[in-house]
Amino acid sequence: MQFKMTLTITCAIGFVFSIGMFLFPEFVTREQFSLSEGQGFEDLVTLRYAIASLILALAVITFHLREVEGTLFQLNIMRGYWIAFSIVCATNIALQLLGKISAVPPTIATALIALLTFFTWRSLFKVREEESD
Repeated sequence: MQFKMTLTITCAIGFVFSIGMFLFPEFVTREQFSLSEGQGFEDLVTLRYAIASLILALAVITFHLREVEGTLFQLNIMRGYWIAFSIVCATNIALQLLGKISAVPPTIATALIALLTFFTWRSLFKVREEESD
């Protein structure tokens, strides 16, 4: 997959999740923490806004990184995205398996981004090897 397309998809997924959390924080909180109530629930809803702003910040940064040129720079960016989203995905899976949260949509999204960035990283790695030959 092409560098710019991978980051465009990553940006779009982040934007959708961020907007969903901004517009429907109670729904998202109830889906992930179905047993929460009272002040704890309200605190988790407030936390959704903070998380949504972080996701939106990453989406904006990602959007601007799409213009980076040079295989070496792109290779490093993709490796960073691959590692970072793999960690987030693994954390979501662990929390899901431990019964701490219901995180199917974010797990699928982070897994998708991790896979896309991994395959883009591999393709850039091959291009870099061909350039050095």
